[in-house]
Amino acid sequence: MAYSGNIAVKTFNALKVVDHAFRRCRMPAQAITSEMQEYALDSLSFFLDELANIKAPSWCIEKQLLPFYENNPISTLPKGTIDVLNLNLMTLQELSGTVTSLNTSYTVNFTSPTIVNFIGVKWSATATSLTFQTSPDNVTWTTVGTSDSKNLTTAALATAGEIVWSEIEGALSKQYFRIIPTDGATTIAYTTITLGNMPSSIPMGVLSRDNYVNQSNLTFSGRPTSFYYQRNIAQPVVNLWPAPDSASEKYIMTLWRHRQIMDTDNLQQEIEIPDRWLEAIVNGLAARVCMETPAATADLIPILEARAERSIQRAWDGDNDGSPIQINPGIGVYTA
Repeated sequence: MAYSGNIAVKTFNALKVVDHAFRRCRMPAQAITSEMQEYALDSLSFFLDELANIKAPSWCIEKQLLPFYENNPISTLPKGTIDVLNLNLMTLQELSGTVTSLNTSYTVNFTSPTIVNFIGVKWSATATSLTFQTSPDNVTWTTVGTSDSKNLTTAALATAGEIVWSEIEGALSKQYFRIIPTDGATTIAYTTITLGNMPSSIPMGVLSRDNYVNQSNLTFSGRPTSFYYQRNIAQPVVNLWPAPDSASEKYIMTLWRHRQIMDTDNLQQEIEIPDRWLEAIVNGLAARVCMETPAATADLIPILEARAERSIQRAWDGDNDGSPIQINPGIGVYTA
């Protein structure tokens, strides 16, 4: 027997998903108009957005590195943030060495092999994309990372006064570290550049609205230890307490967030779901378009809804990290 030899190669764009949804409504292909495809795509967006109200899909959990700014207790989170799963304050061991700074390069000689895990750039003008390189001898350079230098809150290039943090995965010890513009020509306009390693993360406590607003001094500055998460419509924010002091600009706010599933803007794009969710999404969409399509048989609606409920539950049941569950009932001795 001959097998394809392919694993996870086949893709399904939004058009295929919409077509299968209509077929499950017993709608022939010739009866599906462009208007029907359009409202099916809208229903797909409603459906995917609604999943965020149940729990966080595993592929929508991501880590982001955000800066602290002196005396700024309100930090706006990136667009699409649904929930803050973890928020840590990360301290670093700041590295030093002999710096050679030119318009198009920033080179550090540590005098001995040193690991650089994190780079923070506070820009003095509009940022430019950066490339990070290491070398054992200041002659042969190896690229170990890049940064698009974007402000994660605005999704645009950072501007003067803004800080962008980058992390190098799998960093190795080298004596020389260099930062150059990715295009090789643009000036690196910075106020400060921080290189660090040996990160230490401190979980920040979650405050309720009452506990936050009842703080006696919301502008008190220091190292932030807690936050109140505020779900604003445009972009959510975290209200930090204490407000960051000047030293906090050398710390990193490590955000683990639950974000929205990516938008599907047209029928040719793929839907940001793993293959194991395809059946659930098609069944859920079929139930929705059947209710919105006058030509569909209304008797199918309860059948499609029941099928969608079963397949969605199966998809959620399989969407976990496989870690063991620990339950502590907290049973103690009762005393009068």
